[in-house]
Amino acid sequence: MAKGIHGRIIIGIMLVLIGFVMFAQNYEQFQILIPEFVYEWQTWFIFAGILFLLLARNKVAGAVLISIGIFNLFPELWPLILVLIGLYIIYGRGGRSVFHFNINAKTENGEHKSTEFFEQVSLFGGGKKVVFSDNFKGGNIVSIFGGSEVNLLNSKLADGENIIEVISIFGGSSIIVPHDWKVEVDVLPIFGGFGDKRRTDPNQVYDSNKLLIIKGVAIFGGGEVKTVF
Repeated sequence: MAKGIHGRIIIGIMLVLIGFVMFAQNYEQFQILIPEFVYEWQTWFIFAGILFLLLARNKVAGAVLISIGIFNLFPELWPLILVLIGLYIIYGRGGRSVFHFNINAKTENGEHKSTEFFEQVSLFGGGKKVVFSDNFKGGNIVSIFGGSEVNLLNSKLADGENIIEVISIFGGSSIIVPHDWKVEVDVLPIFGGFGDKRRTDPNQVYDSNKLLIIKGVAIFGGGEVKTVF
């Protein structure tokens, strides 16, 4: 459980609970046992968010679900969403400021410097980024009413679990990875989608010591991870 479970298991748990509550609503003897607030959709968003925070490694999805539930219960707090998104863009994952990253920077000879993390933010627009890294460990992609493309073909994956966090709100992102990388996708779609469009080779042997995890949330947005041969 230390590494967290997949979001689909939590969604399954939520469907079972919702089904049980709807079933109990048909019988008076059960109705008195269930508080009124349980029938509010905001409650289920908050509960699902708590489950994601406690059980899944996709903490971003948990925070977003809780925020949606709370901000709909208290509409006057909606402007704080802009504040939270702004803070995320500034500080990124794990409290690292985006200004600490130096993606695609060049030396005096015009050669690209290697980097371990990247940030890609698209707001009401689009952008493309080519990442050069000898020890890639992850990054953040934020797409709000815009689109992002991140190319990792010139990078080498670091040992262990490496995480790219994705937030797509009325926007989308595309991540291009080398065909020999082991990749897991754990993006929660809310009125959106995130597809795994990699072309797999059944004879491909992956390095079990290196893993890229793509996690996050797509709200009225989408994205994809793909390979290019």
